[in-house]
Amino acid sequence: MRNLILYSSICSLLLCACAVGPDYERPKLPELTAYPENKSTTGQPVMADWWKAFHDAELDGLVADALKANTDLRIAVARVEEASAGLSEVVGAMLPQVNAGAGVSRNTVSNNGYSPITSFAGRDRTSYSGGLSTAFELDFWGKLRRASEAARAQLLSVSEARLQVELALTASVVRTYALVRASDIQLVAAEEIKNIRDEEYRITEERIKVGAASTHDRAQAEVTRSAAIAALSDTRRARAQAEHLLGSLVGQPGMVLPVRPLNALVTPAAPAVGLPSQLLRQRPDVVAAEQALVAANARIGYVKAAYFPTFSLTGALGVESRELSSLFSTGNGTSQFGLSASVPIFDFGRTGARVEAAVAIQHQAAAAYEKAVLNAFREVRDALVDVRETIVAAEAGRRRLLASSEAYRIAEERKGLGQASPTEFLVARRVMAESRVAVARVLLDRLGAQVDLVKSLGGARPDLAVQR
Repeated sequence: MRNLILYSSICSLLLCACAVGPDYERPKLPELTAYPENKSTTGQPVMADWWKAFHDAELDGLVADALKANTDLRIAVARVEEASAGLSEVVGAMLPQVNAGAGVSRNTVSNNGYSPITSFAGRDRTSYSGGLSTAFELDFWGKLRRASEAARAQLLSVSEARLQVELALTASVVRTYALVRASDIQLVAAEEIKNIRDEEYRITEERIKVGAASTHDRAQAEVTRSAAIAALSDTRRARAQAEHLLGSLVGQPGMVLPVRPLNALVTPAAPAVGLPSQLLRQRPDVVAAEQALVAANARIGYVKAAYFPTFSLTGALGVESRELSSLFSTGNGTSQFGLSASVPIFDFGRTGARVEAAVAIQHQAAAAYEKAVLNAFREVRDALVDVRETIVAAEAGRRRLLASSEAYRIAEERKGLGQASPTEFLVARRVMAESRVAVARVLLDRLGAQVDLVKSLGGARPDLAVQR
């Protein structure tokens, strides 16, 4: 009992010791109190299912498929599982490992050795044994606690990285789907322009026959018609590539989306931006970079612990007998308890080199964290400018389409009254089709700016915040 009390006192003393190495302190970062480009004080925060604000059931289904089947996201999930298993392993190392063992041995001793040979104990001797044993390194210098701190931070880092992959994936699906639907509008308009150019070329040929046009006019008509054919081909190729990319993102390589030129995506109002200080807790890549810094900082203490003595407790309880039948009889019990210490004397600079390497890795992680913060601020400001300017461009595009539609209506009325030539009517028709192409492009830019703003803000955090 006295030995047990002694060992318990030693364990309590050693386990209460503080951990070596620097405690984590968030480095001083460049400050930004407000976004100069943000002039709005209204807006709703980003929702977890922010893409549903576009009110497109087909898009909702594609995002759901991507979150289930995308390979990048599955890799990220597996990395989280790997980090979680690593943390469990480190936590387990802080507790004693108990091993059970059993064995049988047969020895033959020498006639001329020191072991006596009697009628009771001949030269051939068999021994049976069994029991429990343990060896436990006392965490006197906080080595295992630093390892646990690093593993926990690593788990949080890869968890945030998974959120970042998920956010990037949903943003890519939305943008690619929008490109497909914008291409639908452009495709119909490009076909209309090509048909108009064909009609203009035909009219030019008729005018040449009656001497009202020259071969120069024919060449000019051929140039514009060829350009329209090339533009139509480019639109088809862009739509096909966007469709293929979307199929890859959602795990459906053979996916084919029918052309839907009439129902374009509705772009919702821009979300609330919030304060720059909130961004550091909101963006998964920034949080992941900080947790990587926490892990690197903790590893310094883990490596520094090698400078100090290592204390270990060992113990064993068991039984031993010459006969298997009497193995558990009274008086056959065995026990062993011990405390050992290992003191480093000379390692020729190996520990110092490892500490220097750990410090260098911590410096890299600190610089990466600062870079992530600066990049986050830049992306938010870029997105705010894009949203602001694409709103202006979208309004100009809307007015352009209304004006071209009115011009076409007037040209159509004049043609019916015989007051406009076929060429004048075709020009008005072509201008309206070109306006549709321009509007589709600017609306795609507007939607892309909206997605970029959501992405730059870090999306929506899970309901249960990550513990830090």
